[in-house]
Amino acid sequence: MQTRRVIEIVKSGGHLPAELILTGYWASQSGLIVFILNGVTPQAVNLVLDPIVVTLPLTIPGVLYVDVRDKARVREAVLFAEEIYAATRFFRRLTVRCGIAPRLIAPVERAIPMLESRTLSERDARTPDVAKPQVTTPVPTGHRLGWGAADAARRAPIRLQTFDNSI
Repeated sequence: MQTRRVIEIVKSGGHLPAELILTGYWASQSGLIVFILNGVTPQAVNLVLDPIVVTLPLTIPGVLYVDVRDKARVREAVLFAEEIYAATRFFRRLTVRCGIAPRLIAPVERAIPMLESRTLSERDARTPDVAKPQVTTPVPTGHRLGWGAADAARRAPIRLQTFDNSI
């Protein structure tokens, strides 16, 4: 598995980290992003991603979902990742047990600014006039992201992108 970045996705205060999920998918234009799902279902993540999937080409590497309990797949993802972002001690310990030095595991709070800055600089090198899309999220996010439900009505129909977790 040629993984660019690994990001642990876990609810906080009962809410999904929608901005993190959207930023991770947006960053997947430059390489495969693995979402380590910790107490979160793929369907919940899909609800957040549905509005953004139609704004990006289906030819991008995209995201791969791996359940945190699938230790073999977690190990494979973290061993080959360029960057790892952990939200919980459990995932941090699991990553260290896979042989990753603790100093190489960043807190998930750093993921959004790091992903945005790197993706913008990578995209700017190829196409300087591309802006990050603004989308509507259909699930409560716990954050004020500035997206409104009215935006969804003006968008193209939503196409679901499925992810093969059988790798």
